[in-house]
Amino acid sequence: MPVPLDAVLARRELQLRLVWADDDARGRAWGWVHSSDLADPTPFLSPGDALLTTGTQWVSDDDIAPWVARLAAAGVPAIGFGTEVIRDGTPDALTEACAAHGVALLEVPYRTPFIAVARAVADLDAEERYARVRWTLETQRAIAVAALRPTGLAAVVAELSRRIGAEAGIVGASGEVLGSTPPTTVLDEALGLLRAGRRAARTVDDWSLQTVGAATALTGVLAIGPGSLHDDAERAVVTSVVALAGLAGVADTDALVAEAAETAGRLSALRSAVQAALVASEPSVALAPAERDPDDPAALVQPLLEHDAATGDELVETLGTWLRCDAVAEAAALRLGIHRHTVRARLRRAAELLDRDLDAFPARAEVWAALQAIGRA
Repeated sequence: MPVPLDAVLARRELQLRLVWADDDARGRAWGWVHSSDLADPTPFLSPGDALLTTGTQWVSDDDIAPWVARLAAAGVPAIGFGTEVIRDGTPDALTEACAAHGVALLEVPYRTPFIAVARAVADLDAEERYARVRWTLETQRAIAVAALRPTGLAAVVAELSRRIGAEAGIVGASGEVLGSTPPTTVLDEALGLLRAGRRAARTVDDWSLQTVGAATALTGVLAIGPGSLHDDAERAVVTSVVALAGLAGVADTDALVAEAAETAGRLSALRSAVQAALVASEPSVALAPAERDPDDPAALVQPLLEHDAATGDELVETLGTWLRCDAVAEAAALRLGIHRHTVRARLRRAAELLDRDLDAFPARAEVWAALQAIGRA
């Protein structure tokens, strides 16, 4: 994940000093940080990599400007100069060159090893990744709750817009919009995608468009306005919404609101898709059919209930805990206080009794919905 310059400067233990950075330079995030005293380190750098140096490669100050120019052309956002190794302070020529090329310049004191800066960047990267994973899970759960409200899909679109900080709407085949109405050019493009009858994704005037529904029966286009991050975390959430919309159907906006509250079959499909969004990162657009009474969710897990009553194996509790832990056996084992191998053995036995592949996304969603319906999720 990109690491902001200000986050690096905020690590007080590093005692870094910002020598130069305008607003643009300060806003350029770091992808990683390297150290090098090569005359031309650019073959070993990627755009977004910051560089730490002691300056031993410069025979004279005349070498500094072309060196910085090469780094700027390679996409280096910042340079950290280690003082008191070769020089007592940061060379004026380095400050001038960084300012000329828009590269942020930091001063790294002698008592701060370069490896400490690298570790701090790695820690910040890990913290940001974890934060985005948590955001994804929390947002998917919020959207799940929204889907079960009386307004159904309308509530889902509103929650998505709030969570990503951007306008969002679903365009139907007749041009009706559920949520925010995109600009005319975007709306025309969305309708064109529906007329083409092919699943597709496109960006128009900074709006992201994603078709909804099966390739043979598109039902709408999800349109997301400017301002969202478009990172992996957000894409996972958008994928969940696309799956929900595909299951619910968006051909008739008025019917969407009515069906979400009144049609038992549609609500069942939404509920299953909601559970899918909670237990996996890639929702399925079609749930596997189940040979059971749709009005009796307990029928699916009845074999597990009977098995537990006869053996005391606690398959239902294990399965429910595993699903709540996002299908991670290690996390479920920790919560249950048993070994992870025991969790996996119980899951295999549960899969046999249910005649379901619990590695498959639709099966997990179906079982989760059944467990929730009987109060055992």
